[in-house]
Formats: sequence, C-alpha cells, structure tokens
Amino acid sequence: MAKREEGAALAPRLSSAAELDIPWSTLETLIGGRSVVDLQQLPVTDDRSAARFLQAYGFDTTDPGDCRAMEQIHARAIRYLDEVVLPWQWLGAVPEPWRSMPIEDLLVAAAKPPTGEWPNWPCVLLKVLHCATHALFSSDLEAHQAALQSVRARFLPFLFEQAGQQWIGDENCKIPLVDFHIKEEKPFERFMTKLLHKPGNLALEVFDRLGVRLVTHDIFSAVLLIKFLRSRNIIMFANQLPERSRNSLAELDEIHRLYGVSAPPFVLEQPAGAMLPLAELSGDNPFSDRAFRMFKFVERLIVKLPDGRRSIYPYEIQLLDCNAWESSFSGDATHSAYEARQLKRVRQRLFGHPVQGT
Repeated sequence: MAKREEGAALAPRLSSAAELDIPWSTLETLIGGRSVVDLQQLPVTDDRSAARFLQAYGFDTTDPGDCRAMEQIHARAIRYLDEVVLPWQWLGAVPEPWRSMPIEDLLVAAAKPPTGEWPNWPCVLLKVLHCATHALFSSDLEAHQAALQSVRARFLPFLFEQAGQQWIGDENCKIPLVDFHIKEEKPFERFMTKLLHKPGNLALEVFDRLGVRLVTHDIFSAVLLIKFLRSRNIIMFANQLPERSRNSLAELDEIHRLYGVSAPPFVLEQPAGAMLPLAELSGDNPFSDRAFRMFKFVERLIVKLPDGRRSIYPYEIQLLDCNAWESSFSGDATHSAYEARQLKRVRQRLFGHPVQGT
C-alpha cells in the first residue's frame, strides 16, 4: 500500500475551473440516489457534445444500425405518450416541432435553462425515450421463452379438472382452485408505466414480466398449496429472492399455531374411509378482516437456452384466496384503479404541475 502523503505536490491539477464544470444534479444521480428521470436539465450544449453523450449512452450517430434503433425507440416513446399518458389536462398529443425532432436536437434543447413554459417537452420526451430504451433492450427473448417453457412444464402437469372443478395436485394430494393463470409477457405499455412511476425502478429490476397466479377457495388452502408446490419441487426455495417476498395473507407463527398442532382443516383420506373433523378457527383468526390477501414471491429460474448457454430469469408467483381475488374486481383493488394510480404518478414525474396561464 502506498504511503499517504499530504501537500501541494499531490494536489489535483486542472487547467481551469471550467474543466469539470458539470451540473451538480448529475452527480446526485451517481452518488446521491437521484433518478435521471427527475432531472430538469442535461449538460449537453451543442451537436458535438450531444453526439458524445449518445456515444457514451450506447448509440453511435454515425452507425446506420444505431440510427435505426434510435428511430424505433423514438416511435415507441411517442406512441406511449399519445396512447397512454395523453390526453391530460389540456394536452392532446405530443406537438411539433418536438414530435419529429431528432434525439440529438432534443438533447441540446433540454440543456437550455427552463423558460417557465409548460410542459418542457424536450425533457418530457427524453425521459420517456430513456425508459423506452431500457424497456425494449433489457429483455433476453430467448431466456424469456425458455423460462416460460420451464414454468409450463412445472405447473401444467399437476392441473386437472373433475366435475367442472379445477384442481392442482396428484394422486396423493389435490387442492381445489378458483383460478390459475400464467402471465406470459408484460405488455410494453405496462412495462413503461412501471419504469416511470417510481424513481427506483429499473428495467433489470422488473421481476414480473413472467408470472403465475393461483387462487384458492380459502386461506388455508393457499398455505397448503405452498407446501404442495414446495414438496413436489414445482418451486425451488433456494432460488427465491427474499427481498421480493410479500406475505399479506397470514403470519407464519399464526399459521403454525392454528394449523400446525391441531386437527387439519382438510379431508384426510384413510384406508378405512374415516375422516378427521375440520378444525374450528378461533375468534382471533389473524386471517380475517383483511381487504387483500396474497403470498407473493419471486423465483430465479436457471434455464438452458437453445445454444446450450444457461441463463437466470425471474418469474413471480402469486397465491391469493378467493376473497382477495374477488376484491380485485371492484373498488380500489381493481387492476384499472391500480393502473390509474400509477399513471397519475407518471404524469406528475414527466410534466410536473401545470403552470397557470400557459
């Protein structure tokens, strides 16, 4: 280890103070935890610096392939704004000249100090372009398809129907289901909204592009279902992401207290045909009086691609009881209400608050 020295001889040297004259806000994105989507200005002053910025970002403006990619990003970003975010307030669609302005020119325009005009279209467009880039190019399509096939191969062999009732299980254990659904892909528009509505969201941290939802008739069946999925190695506990697990359905110690030591509330088939009685839940049932109940966790699948490579791809598993599932079709728990809340936040982050008189 080099000896620490002090003094003028070891001081940093700059030709001028302007050599490192960059907006403090950009440092906040590096070491302050601020999202680039929340910046109001970029350090790009002319066409040359715009080209350097794009080169560092990942696009060469002299490469025809990169230019086509930027055109694709631009088209998807405009369509997202026109069809999802707008109309809003008195804004109907992205106007000219911003609508058809090249990305390089948008960068230069966004570097100019805000004039107070609302909205600041160059900044709005660049924020959406940034998220569209990550949404379009962060997904490995081969890995996604391999993960989808793996999910189908794990779950579908255990699904069957008897007398109009859907079940999951085998000859030794079967659990009735209200609903089973595999989400095969997250639509681009939903992906964009998810990236834009939270400062911390990144494309590589979106874990629900692929997912499975299982709905049981009651809460205990959901608990039993987790045990079944684990016991048959349909899910692999070693590959779960602990920080992505959510349990709003039941506390583990209460599950054990209610179901781990007394007669189980399920039909236990015995050779003599005897049946154990159903356990009665106490009045302090921790599962009652909850508006929304769900077990949710993310597993990282290790999948093999057609060329022999292996890849890790996450998918989300949701287990709900019937009451929670039905509540998702009305009131604030509906998916449309959930999307509306997200979209409200997206508009606030992109446009800010309307300026009176504009």
